[in-house]
Amino acid sequence: MKKQVFAILGFILLLQTVAYPQNNGNEIKNTISKLKTFLTDHITEKAYLQFDKPCYAAGDTVYFKAYVTMGERHELSIISNVLHVDLINTNNKVDQSIKLQLDSGLAWGDFALPDSLPKGNYRVRAYTQWMKNEGETAFFYKTIEVGSIANLKIPESMVRKSSPTLSGKADAQFFPEGGSLVAGIRSKVAFKAIGTNGSAINVKGVVVDNAEKEVTSFASVHLGMGYFYLNPEEGKTYKAKLSYADGTQTVIDLPAPDAKGLVLRVNNDSIPKASVRIMANNAYYLENKGKAYTVVIYSGGTATTVTCKLDSPMITMDILKRRLHTGIATVTLFSPDAQPLCERLLFVQNYDKVSLGINSDKITYARREKVNIKLNALNRAGNAAAGHFSMSVTDESKVPEDEWNENTIISNLLLTSDLKGYVEQPNYYFADTSAAARKNLDVLMLTQGYRRFEWKKVLDSTYPPIAYQAEKGLEISGMVKNLSDKTIAGSAITLLPVKGGPMLSSVTDAKGIFHFTNLAFMDTTHFALSAVNAKGKNSTKITYFNDKPEPVVAGSQLQVTSMVSDTTMAAYLENSKMERDEFAKYGDIKGKMLKEVKIKAPKEPAQRSQSYIAEFAADQVIHGKDILYGGPLSVRLTGLVHHVHFVPSGGNSLIPINNITMLPMEILIDGEPGKIDDVSTDAVETVEVLQPPNSYVYGQDGLNGVLVITTKPRTLASQDIPSIGVLPIAPMGFYRAREFYSPKYDNTSWTIKRQDLRSTIFWKPEIKTDKDGNASFEYFNADGTGTYKIIIEGIDDKGNLGRQVYRYKVE
Repeated sequence: MKKQVFAILGFILLLQTVAYPQNNGNEIKNTISKLKTFLTDHITEKAYLQFDKPCYAAGDTVYFKAYVTMGERHELSIISNVLHVDLINTNNKVDQSIKLQLDSGLAWGDFALPDSLPKGNYRVRAYTQWMKNEGETAFFYKTIEVGSIANLKIPESMVRKSSPTLSGKADAQFFPEGGSLVAGIRSKVAFKAIGTNGSAINVKGVVVDNAEKEVTSFASVHLGMGYFYLNPEEGKTYKAKLSYADGTQTVIDLPAPDAKGLVLRVNNDSIPKASVRIMANNAYYLENKGKAYTVVIYSGGTATTVTCKLDSPMITMDILKRRLHTGIATVTLFSPDAQPLCERLLFVQNYDKVSLGINSDKITYARREKVNIKLNALNRAGNAAAGHFSMSVTDESKVPEDEWNENTIISNLLLTSDLKGYVEQPNYYFADTSAAARKNLDVLMLTQGYRRFEWKKVLDSTYPPIAYQAEKGLEISGMVKNLSDKTIAGSAITLLPVKGGPMLSSVTDAKGIFHFTNLAFMDTTHFALSAVNAKGKNSTKITYFNDKPEPVVAGSQLQVTSMVSDTTMAAYLENSKMERDEFAKYGDIKGKMLKEVKIKAPKEPAQRSQSYIAEFAADQVIHGKDILYGGPLSVRLTGLVHHVHFVPSGGNSLIPINNITMLPMEILIDGEPGKIDDVSTDAVETVEVLQPPNSYVYGQDGLNGVLVITTKPRTLASQDIPSIGVLPIAPMGFYRAREFYSPKYDNTSWTIKRQDLRSTIFWKPEIKTDKDGNASFEYFNADGTGTYKIIIEGIDDKGNLGRQVYRYKVE
């Protein structure tokens, strides 16, 4: 058997040819041209979020850093300036939604979890408008487990709800390498078994032919996955008889073998190279002997081609992986008329990530001692890497995490974001560098597919056109009608910031719709919309299109398994309960002492304020129509009021606590102090939230913020009043992330009475290394002893990813 060896030494952007016959060469050039057009017109964006810790309790704050990259080489994106981040509850509905202003692909934010939040698995979703062109599969998802300390009993209350059932029985799928079984050619067949809860399940079984003769056996070796070899015979069919770990059994038909065909096999066991083998059965070889076939290797946004003649039933070639980009590569075999016949994925690990060196001034520290950390980032060549990084420090005894289950910037951007479906234990394939782990990663490549593009759609140019344009800023839009409810085209409309700023003008289109685009404003900002008709009169009706988060597709990226063990969550919740008890006893970590603030403005009672445009420019306005009727008002406001949670204060009364100052807020009802639950939910016109410094207009009573509740006038009906000519609005702008609070114990003005039981010791979302690749920072330990864990992740200006874990002791 003749063996041809092709060593792929060059890697030129989008096209490299080797000895094309004329006709085949033109066809392949056309194929590569179409791929190039697709990649140019469909530049991808990916989002990744690093979180401060793996689990939370109701009442906690979830901190995160967002990285948005573009293209196949993961460079920080300049496409989009807006990132949408949603907190999705256990009922698959959006609980909270914020917009972050991206600066060269970077942003950070947080979610305040209400005390009343039910325990369970929540998901954080992040996406740009541009990602919507690829559908929901392009969005970032992360499952976070939230527990509750309400009525906490350890361990009895830690009985977890059973995972939702996705199907009535366990299932398995079989995937012949290259795509097809061919009679007379021994082929690798990979498989993956999924249990009723959507997670991997162990399976074993046998393969029998149509005469019920056993031909081979198999068993899963990692997360329900494994493989076996099968040499199908012409005219025979095969089926697998499976036995699952839960005791159930089933029979599944394997794909029918082709009577004539080719098989593409890739051996990726070697670190420096991958060996490709093309095998034709006798019938196919005799029919196509001497014809030219082309192998296309696609990696990191580029394609290399190698053409060879079928002058032997078996052709082999080697791919030098150092010429490829780290991540998923595809090897596709094309026919003489440039049609894809077989395809195989392989993972390339070139160890070209950013090397992060973390050094502390000590190996062992005392409680509350200052820690000095120095970071040094180097690229593969050993040169300084200028980049952006984020860092979390946790008390590992309070929030331990299974290393294999971690979702990291490397596992996400290089692996899971390019595969179909949910990948369990993604960091296993990077944390474990053994030969067994590499083999299991190769089986993953055989079973979970590739979502970046499909050759058939590329060649037929059937990909849908770009429907969603990248957002460069915020948008305010709506519709203008006359008093007869007919839309007005060409109506002049003005957008006026209430607190001052430039006035913007626009004109409605043929459907009466207006758009103000590329805006940039923070939090809830108050505007007034004014519209006139063609005669310059304001006898118009204005409708504002209230911005809503993207709907959650049922079952989208659904992960039903918990990333945190029952034991870990129980310990975390017990610590959280102790921390809340310490707060109730001593106040926050700073103690009860507040720095005196002198306010020159006299204290005046609040007047009944106008809806949307607060007399004192509230930070947030909630309207009565947005509050569910029935039950205490404090319960209905939980989760609606930003940066505020409600705690008991004797009897059944609840008081609002400012999450920023961690102290009670002032409550004013129609200008007079009162209790929040003295107001019926159906009597509320507006609830205005004033945070410092805006709340300082109320003097000392406003130091910790004010809730201004305005009730409806008795003559006012509960339905909305149509806006004629002028419409005040308060759209949500870019979210202003809160600064993570870290105590400074070398400051003698701070009390030490309260135990410092923090689980997140330090969170710094933006660390920028200098020209020498260096950065430094400091913080103070808490009272917990044991191992503290530092995680630093990020990306340099060349798109190289970096992650490092560092641990030290506290005694």
